[in-house]
Amino acid sequence: MALRKKSTAATADTITINEALLESGQNETAFRLALSYVRPDDFDTVKAIPMLDYQATIKQLQGTQSQLPDTGSQLPDEASSTSELPENTETLTEQVSNLATEQPESTLSVSQQQQHLAQPIQSPASNAQLTLIDQLARQAGQEVELVDAIAQVKNQLILNNLAARDAELVESINQRWQYQKQGYLGAIRDLTSLAKEPVQITSDESDLTLEIEGIISDLGKKLIV
Repeated sequence: MALRKKSTAATADTITINEALLESGQNETAFRLALSYVRPDDFDTVKAIPMLDYQATIKQLQGTQSQLPDTGSQLPDEASSTSELPENTETLTEQVSNLATEQPESTLSVSQQQQHLAQPIQSPASNAQLTLIDQLARQAGQEVELVDAIAQVKNQLILNNLAARDAELVESINQRWQYQKQGYLGAIRDLTSLAKEPVQITSDESDLTLEIEGIISDLGKKLIV
């Protein structure tokens, strides 16, 4: 299959999903369904794929389409049966004209038989093909929903584990601070225990000059002049 020149959105070794749809002529649902066999992890969200993955997806699409019922081989038989209808109609018409006078009711039945033979035969192959495509599209849609649900559960688990880890870190910091705080409080108590009791100071209310003069006066009395 010839590949057209890719746009600037893709590199030389990759192709975008939009370009792949244009190249393959497939709709996005069928293409991503085939891509799920090649890239089961991100087939529903990837925007560009390598050329090797694109070629493998095209092979998967071709293999799926080859398994669909082929209605082309039935067309010649239906056409030949339809082409024989005029001869059968002429024969029945001649029989009706011969028996018209004797059996009028049989003429009506032959006419109804002609109308029945003239109706085209509907092939069930086309309905089976549509049913298969609908089933594949439905399966692809349900698979996308399941993958999305798995991604949502993973995101919830990540957020829950992150919140639990934050709570553990906060509690660890809190416990360490409580320990440090008790150490600070103990140091403060030890320092306050070093404080001494206040000493009562006795006040000196005597007059030093008067006491000195009294002593000298007493001494003068004892001196011999």
